[in-house]
Amino acid sequence: MNLESSMNYKGNAIEILGKKEVFGQKVVWIRILETNEFKQVFEDDLESDSDGLDLNHIRFVSIAAKIKDEISKKIILAPYESSLIPLPHQILVLEKVMQSHQNRFLLADEVGMGKTIEAGLILKELKLRGEVNRILVIVPKSAMMQWQSELKEHFNEVFHIYDSELINSLSRTFSNINADQEFNFWEQHNQIIVSTDSLKPIANRQGWAKEKVEEYNKFRMEAVLKANFDLIIIDEVHKMGGANPNVSRYILAQALCDTVPNVMLLSATPHRGKSDHFRRILQLLDPDAFAGDGLPEIKEIEPYVIRTEKRLAVDYEGNKLFNERETVRFDVTLDPRKHALQKELYDEVTEYVRKGFNSAKKTGNSAKGLIMILFQRLVSSSTAAILSAMEGRLLRLQSGEEDGLDNYQLDMDMIMEEQDTGFNFDSIYNSISIAILNDEESYLRELINKATACIQRERDAKADAFIEKYRTLQQEYGDPDLKVLVFTEFRTTQMMLKKILEMEGFRISTINGSQDIDTRKINLTKFKNECQILIATDAAGESLNMQFSHIVFNYDLPWNPMMIEQRIGRVDRIGQKKKVKAFNMLTDNSVDRRVYEVIQEKLTFIIEQLGIDKTSDVLDSTIEQNKINNLYLQSLLDPSKFDFAGEKWLNEIKNKLRSYKSTEGILPQVSEDEIEPKKASDIKYSPLPHWLESLIEMYVFIHKGSISKNLLGYTEIQVNREKKKVTFDPEVALNQPDVEHLTLQNSWIRSLLNGVGEIDNASSITTYISESGEEILGFWSLWEISALNKLESKTSYQCFFLADNGKQYTAYANDIWTRLIKGDLKLLPVTTNESIKASSNLEKLQDVLSSSFQNLKVELESKMNIKKTNKVNSYNYQRSRIEKIGIENIRQSKLRRLENEQKEWEHEFYSNQKVLPGLKQLITFRING
Repeated sequence: MNLESSMNYKGNAIEILGKKEVFGQKVVWIRILETNEFKQVFEDDLESDSDGLDLNHIRFVSIAAKIKDEISKKIILAPYESSLIPLPHQILVLEKVMQSHQNRFLLADEVGMGKTIEAGLILKELKLRGEVNRILVIVPKSAMMQWQSELKEHFNEVFHIYDSELINSLSRTFSNINADQEFNFWEQHNQIIVSTDSLKPIANRQGWAKEKVEEYNKFRMEAVLKANFDLIIIDEVHKMGGANPNVSRYILAQALCDTVPNVMLLSATPHRGKSDHFRRILQLLDPDAFAGDGLPEIKEIEPYVIRTEKRLAVDYEGNKLFNERETVRFDVTLDPRKHALQKELYDEVTEYVRKGFNSAKKTGNSAKGLIMILFQRLVSSSTAAILSAMEGRLLRLQSGEEDGLDNYQLDMDMIMEEQDTGFNFDSIYNSISIAILNDEESYLRELINKATACIQRERDAKADAFIEKYRTLQQEYGDPDLKVLVFTEFRTTQMMLKKILEMEGFRISTINGSQDIDTRKINLTKFKNECQILIATDAAGESLNMQFSHIVFNYDLPWNPMMIEQRIGRVDRIGQKKKVKAFNMLTDNSVDRRVYEVIQEKLTFIIEQLGIDKTSDVLDSTIEQNKINNLYLQSLLDPSKFDFAGEKWLNEIKNKLRSYKSTEGILPQVSEDEIEPKKASDIKYSPLPHWLESLIEMYVFIHKGSISKNLLGYTEIQVNREKKKVTFDPEVALNQPDVEHLTLQNSWIRSLLNGVGEIDNASSITTYISESGEEILGFWSLWEISALNKLESKTSYQCFFLADNGKQYTAYANDIWTRLIKGDLKLLPVTTNESIKASSNLEKLQDVLSSSFQNLKVELESKMNIKKTNKVNSYNYQRSRIEKIGIENIRQSKLRRLENEQKEWEHEFYSNQKVLPGLKQLITFRING
């Protein structure tokens, strides 16, 4: 924004680029500073702004220059562009990646340390530096919405979800397009999130011809490889490792990582106690560095792997982030009088499941066997859950429909996605003979009648126990609004419990897998602000953090203990202020109790004996779902042999845990002294948001608008016929979706900062007098100094004070700048007969300005040399990876593209070695004391 004799066009500050007279008409070429728009207009249409030389204008430019100077000094910018304050260990991860010569890393922090945030910071930083544009994020299906939501909320990055349904639809559409130029729908968006299973190739599929399989793969893996992504992020990458290199997921990961220059892999458990699996994961980053067998040494892994343990996690003041937790077994006894029907129903359903499973075993019907497993879990959850499932099964049997496991997905929110939930019938111990289920429809009708009577005449025993326990906890914590999180696997149980608790007068919120992410967030906010109890299913719990609560009830127990850890992990995470307490509710039935004592109590004892405290990581590495299914079946079908089966399983796990412990040490660990709370504190208490707020205030005053801050924490602005609701506080933005969070990358902020132009050196300098009369007589000026070429630039903002005694006072100049920004410099404009030109300042400061430029030039040349080395290394690395692609046409196409790109870059680099100086005089004014 020009200050001295500045000109406007239709109310907008401009820079005059040139003048010319054409057929007697005076024409000028201008740049509108705020929008960077170029126009050719009549000189008569320009307006003088000579009356606007007040301190508001000067303050505006001073603040803008200060912001730009602060930005130019930052090593990393992403933390200032996010809606959250990164924690010390997350900033360290960002710095390590940015300081490396290659952007290929495995982020292996422990569970709950915020790897998604770390990946978001890295991709944001790479985008701000112009190093990446096209990004592909590959995640488990259940985490797609979470990733999309967090990247938008925290980093203002919009990602498009490509799920199986969309990919199938696009494949059909594009396969029918006959065109000379082949379309690739993976190129339609620059930022895409896709699930692992939607993308992986298939070798064959029942009923499909070879051509159909080839077309399926063509529109997935092959098309993605051709889409030229700059950065790929793979979450839960340990699931890509597979049992061998020929697994389709690993083939997909390997092909992508060979093709894309920047790779971020995320996993808390990359080694999983298996050296061959771990080496395969590392080969995704660098196949040559990790060729061979056995475990690599730490010094080999260090350049590629970053891992921070929970015990080292600290906040901005250096305080430990994670508290203790306590898990308690909560036995619920079925009262012979109050719950007689429930006990009878449980026993009869269990007998039905035994007969049904035996029938499935004899006929080899695995789907029916899995349904029987599900029914046993349902009856342990609630009468409402098993009743709904039995009614659905009876309906399908009566209609003659094929009864597969998919029919029960509405009743069961999640069956361990992406894990093998099947089993081998021959591996189930069952030496005793159980009658086969013959007339299943009659059996089901009888059970349905009993379940219906049970619901009508008895209240759920676990619901009664929970209510009694919750009221005790309210008294214990002295909090009538105590917030408690209740987890169940099944939506029918959730609805039943909600109804009972609301009848008791409790305020309830619910979250489940049928709700979209926005509804889940609304209900979570309702729980945080209004309700006492949140009842959530596992599918919903995966994508939300609930650390404002510290008490968890597992209303029913998943058969995999890792799921219990993940439930507790929703509250036991960064930001939790209290000790977490979890209650595992268990009715007095022998089937569940036997297994619980093995997989919870005895396993926990073994983990503690071995000195392992990373429970989530450990369970994810060692537990196999089908083995736990077999344990439950053993408890159900042949209890006499359960002790033997349980001890056998525990011995297997113990050996895996020993292997885990031995391989865990191969991961390079971030050391405690590397984590610097001050860096996070500097970001948390950065003056940038305050300066941005002051910048907007000055802009509004200059343009005669209105501005007011309300009690909800956001600011309402009316300026240039526009109304805005804005905030500079990320917390306010998160809680008020319709409020715009203004950061450095906001388009309005960028246009204001870019609109600061230099003054006309031929114009006269404005003179001010100090209100207090205590200022030194002389000239204060503010300058933008730059060294640049087409590839790089270095910019500095410096102020100077030339006193009338001929001396230059640097400290006093910076003091004036600080007081201008704060609004503490009290000056009054005066009229004077002096006519001092701004150009006179330039002559007196020539030497010091020249010296500043030379320093910037040296920095820029050093930066160019580093950039050259890194770029050459990057091209060589990409070439080596592309040469490993197995698909000939894609390999050759990629190599040609890379060669052309490198030639163009080298030509541009060597053609632009000259460093051009840049100098702008932004402000000059005189103080007359």
